[in-house]
Amino acid sequence: MRASFVIVNYNRKDELLKTISKTKELINGNPDYEIVIVDNASIDGSADAVEAAFADVTVIRKAQNMGAPAWNEGFERAKGDYMIIIDDDSHVESGLKDALDYLDRNQQVGVLALNVVSGPYTSEDWEWQDGQDLVGFIGCGAILRKETYQKIGGYADWIFLYVNEWDLGLRAIEAGYQVKYFAKCKVVHRASKINRSSKRLRVFVTRNEMAIVYKYFPKNRWKYLTRIAINSMKGLRQLQLKESWYNLIGIIEFLKMKKTLAYTPVSEKSQQTFLKYFWSTKPAFEFVKRDVSNLYKKVALKKA
Repeated sequence: MRASFVIVNYNRKDELLKTISKTKELINGNPDYEIVIVDNASIDGSADAVEAAFADVTVIRKAQNMGAPAWNEGFERAKGDYMIIIDDDSHVESGLKDALDYLDRNQQVGVLALNVVSGPYTSEDWEWQDGQDLVGFIGCGAILRKETYQKIGGYADWIFLYVNEWDLGLRAIEAGYQVKYFAKCKVVHRASKINRSSKRLRVFVTRNEMAIVYKYFPKNRWKYLTRIAINSMKGLRQLQLKESWYNLIGIIEFLKMKKTLAYTPVSEKSQQTFLKYFWSTKPAFEFVKRDVSNLYKKVALKKA
């Protein structure tokens, strides 16, 4: 089988049904594709609704919400050579065959980031250029090579949600694969408001960013951990008190979590690749230079 669409759902029945419908329109009955749904213990009747409406869709029911690692259940069940990762509220709009053909021609690419054109995070926001190397990707639109999954595993079981894509990308690079961006395959993220919490987002992102550095970096771990901590608190300059408070909670949660993390360092080369693309580990006081520069420009303008 050419490819499997693997979708994780949690209490978004209507969005999930729309995603399946859009996906079926895309593949148009082609038997080289399948759809695998992992339902994360939804209580809104999602799994029953899918089975009633789409008899040919595989539904895996979880007894409890596993977060992002639930995708691994779908990866394990998937029959395709490639696994198309989308959310319950996202769908591939165009360019899928081109993306799969690209992967056929480029066996070194383990993960292909697709062009997410809408939603809170888009490829354009990240200023990605077609064909460029990446580490992380946007989780509502990507393709994972089955061979890569079999070699490195799926999403880390210790990351419930957020930044799990960077962990997977780093492990793929360490295993000798590339993570690439493919602009021609477009994904629409409808971005349902269900199950979205700004507090959970900020706490988990800060905690998980620090945990990845702590778990994998072979050099200067605390230097980069400090940068993440300081960068996460920059919102205080704009009086973003609530967001900064949530980030502080994330730092505290990391300090609790680090005791449970096995240290599995990657190569220095993989670390440097990660640092090249990961903004949170950038020098923490660059904003001081920018502020001084902006102040100088304002003063110069007034004098003129």
